[in-house]
Amino acid sequence: MHIYFRGSGLQRLRLASGLALMAFAAAHFTNHAVGLVSLEAMHRVQELRTAVTRSWPVSIILLLALITHVALGLYKLSRRETWRMPVWEALQIGIGLAIPFLLFPHIVNTRVAHAVFGANDIYLYELVRLWPDSAILQSTLLLLVWVHGCIGIHYWLRLSDSYSRFAPFLLIGALLLPVLALSGFAVAGMRATDIMSDPATFAALKVRTHWPNAHDAATMATLRDIVRWGFGLVAATAIGIAFFRYRRETANRGPARISYVDGPTVELTPGMTLLEISRSAGIPHASLCGGRGRCSTCRVRVEKGLDSLPAPAAVEAATLSAIDAPSNVRLACQIHPTAPLTIAIVSRPGVSSPVHVEFTELKEVVAAHIRADIGGSAIEFASSNPADVEAWLLHQSGHAAKVRDVDRWGYRLRGARLDYVGERSVGTCVYERDNQLISVFMFPETDAAPVAIRGQRNRYSALTWRDTGTVCCSVSKVTVEILEHLAEAWEDAASVLTDPGDPAEFGTNEAL
Repeated sequence: MHIYFRGSGLQRLRLASGLALMAFAAAHFTNHAVGLVSLEAMHRVQELRTAVTRSWPVSIILLLALITHVALGLYKLSRRETWRMPVWEALQIGIGLAIPFLLFPHIVNTRVAHAVFGANDIYLYELVRLWPDSAILQSTLLLLVWVHGCIGIHYWLRLSDSYSRFAPFLLIGALLLPVLALSGFAVAGMRATDIMSDPATFAALKVRTHWPNAHDAATMATLRDIVRWGFGLVAATAIGIAFFRYRRETANRGPARISYVDGPTVELTPGMTLLEISRSAGIPHASLCGGRGRCSTCRVRVEKGLDSLPAPAAVEAATLSAIDAPSNVRLACQIHPTAPLTIAIVSRPGVSSPVHVEFTELKEVVAAHIRADIGGSAIEFASSNPADVEAWLLHQSGHAAKVRDVDRWGYRLRGARLDYVGERSVGTCVYERDNQLISVFMFPETDAAPVAIRGQRNRYSALTWRDTGTVCCSVSKVTVEILEHLAEAWEDAASVLTDPGDPAEFGTNEAL
C-alpha cells in the first residue's frame, strides 16, 4: 500500500473529507480572485461554480465531508492522552477549532439564506453585506481555512520523497491564491460599496436578491448564535473528555516504567501510546505523519518487554511490512504499553522530509563511508570476482555474506574492506558507478542490524535491503534512486543464480 493511503479507516475518511473541503475552498477563493477583473466576471464564474457545488450530489458530498471532518477532528481531540505536541500540530488543532465559529455563521448567511429564506446570494449581495463592516472577520476566515488545509496537505504529502520536487511550486500556489483572493475581495467590495451608494440602486438590489426582511434577518441572527454556541459546547465537551481521561489515567499510574536506551526512564501512563509518553516526558521523538501510523519515523527497537505488547494491528502491520522491519521494531504511535519496556528510538525529530531523517544508523554508516573514501582506505582487497570477495569477507568478518555480480546493470565490483560502524566490525564490499564509490555494508541479519534506512546526510545517500541472512546498507554520493536501482539489480542477480533459465536470455557482460 502506498504511504499516502496507509492509516486506519477513520484516518483515511478524515483525509478524504478534508481534501473535498479543500477543493471547494480553492474553487471559492479562485472565484474571489476574479474580483480583480470585474464584478461581472465574478458573477459569471460564480454561476459556473455554483452549478456544480450547489447541485444535489455535490451538495450532499460537501455536507457529509464537513460533518465528517469536524466530527472526526473532535473525536480525535477527545482521545488525546497528552497535550505535548509539535508546533504544527498544535497550530492545526487551534485553527481547526477556530474555523467553525466563523464558518458556520457564514453558511447561515449564504446556503441557509438561499435554501430557507429564498435569498439570491450572488456576489453583489454578499459584498454589500460584508464590506466593510465584516471584511476583517471574513478575511480571517479565508486565511484560517487555507492555512489549516495547507498544513494538513503538506504533512500528508511530505511522507513521499517525490514531494520535495514539487513542493516549491505548490508553495507558490499556496501563497499566491489567498493573496489574490483577498485582493479580489477587497477590490470588489469597494466597487460594490461605491455602486450601492445610490439609494435607488440599493433598493433595486434588495428586490433582485430577495433581501431578507426584518423577521428573516432576526431568525438568521438567532441561527448564527445557535451554531456558534452549539459548536462551542461540543468542542468544550471534547476537550473536557480528553482532560477527564488524562486525569483518570494519571490517577491510575502504576509502578511500571519506560526506559530509553541512552536516555531517561519515565513513568508509564496506561492508555497513552509510546509516542505520547515520549512527548509527555519531553523526549524528542520523530513523527512525520503526526502519529497516524503512515510514515514509520516514530519506530522504536524494543530491547526488553516485547512479549508484553500485543501483535501489530492492521495499520501498524502494513507500515512495518512496507519497510521490512524486524519483529522487535514497532511504531511508537500505535502501541499502548501496559508493562515495563526498554526501547531505543530509531530516529530523531527536527527535519522536514523522510529523505533527510537523521537515523542513528544513517549517521554511522555515512561517517564510515566518508572516513574510508577520504582516507584512501575504501578498498583493502581489490577484486572484481564476487566469489573471491565473498571468501575474503568470510575470513575477515566471519559472516558468510553473498556478493552479487551486478556489472551488467552498471555497477562494477572493485573489492572489499573490513569497516567499523559504531562499535561493530562490518564486512563491506565496494562498487563503482558514475565514478563514485558505493560502499555496501553487510550486517548479519540480527536484531542489532540497521532498520530500513532510506535517507540522505551531508549530500550522501543511504539505502538498506535484505539478502539471505544479511542486511545490506549502501552508501554513496549517488542519488537514492540509483541505490534503489542497485538494490533491484542485486535482487535480479540473486534470482538469476537461483533460476538461471536460458543462458542466452541474459547474454554475456561483453555483449551487453
